[in-house]
Amino acid sequence: MKFNYYKFLGLIALFLSSCASMQIDVANSELVQHPVKGTQGLRVNQTVTFADYQTQYVKRSWNKGSKRAFGFSNGQESIMIGSEKKRNEMTFALTSPTAGNSEVFMTNALKSRNLYITGEKVEMKAERYREKDSLLNRCFAQIYLDDAEKPWQMQVNNAQVEMYKNGLVGKIVLDKENYYTVKTVIKTKPTSISKIPVGFQFENKSGEIVGAVSLINNGTIFLKKSNEKEKMLLSSAALVLLLRDDFVD
Repeated sequence: MKFNYYKFLGLIALFLSSCASMQIDVANSELVQHPVKGTQGLRVNQTVTFADYQTQYVKRSWNKGSKRAFGFSNGQESIMIGSEKKRNEMTFALTSPTAGNSEVFMTNALKSRNLYITGEKVEMKAERYREKDSLLNRCFAQIYLDDAEKPWQMQVNNAQVEMYKNGLVGKIVLDKENYYTVKTVIKTKPTSISKIPVGFQFENKSGEIVGAVSLINNGTIFLKKSNEKEKMLLSSAALVLLLRDDFVD
C-alpha cells in the first residue's frame, strides 16, 4: 500500500486531540492562539473563521493529472513501477474588520514514483520516491493584500514536508528585503513521542517567529497582537497550509 503522510498525520492528530491541552510548541510566548472553524467536513459553500477573520469564498478545482505504470515478473515475484503527476488549484478571499482583506491563488503540484514488489503471498510495503527539487512537487500561492502593487509569492516544498523535514520547507517573498521563511514544527506541549511535523511557523528575515499554524484537529493559527497587515499576510499563508488538498491515494 502507498505511504500517505497526511493520513498518518490524521492519526497522530487524532491521538493528540485526546489530550485536550495538546498543541504545537513555538518559541514565542507573545503569539496569541486562534482556533479555526470550518476546515473539516463538507466543502460546498465552505466558510472558515478564526478570531475576527472570515473567508468570503473558497473555490477549488478537481485534481488534474495522469498516472502511468509498467512492470515485469520472473515467475516468483513481480515488480511494478508507477508514476503520477497531479495538480489542483484553490482560490479564497479572507477579510477582517481590523486587518483588511486578502485574495489568494494557490496551485498544489505533485510528481512522484512508486515501487511495488510482490511475491507469492506477500506484498512488500510500497516505497514512495519524491523528486525533492522538482518544481512539480511544490505548493505555490500568490497572496494579494489591500492596495498592494504586487502579490507576495509563497512556495512550500511538498516533498520535504512528507519526508518529515525538520526546519526550512518554504518561503513567503515580496522582494529581497521583505520575506518570511516557513519551517515545520515537530515539538508539542505536552511533549509527544511523534517525530512528524504537526504544524508550521513563520519567521521574519531577522529569524523572529512572528506566526504559526497548527494542523492538530481543525487547526489553530498563532498571531502577534500588533501589525495588522502582517497578521493578514500570515493568516492567509496559514490557511493555504490548512486548506491545501491531500494528493495521495
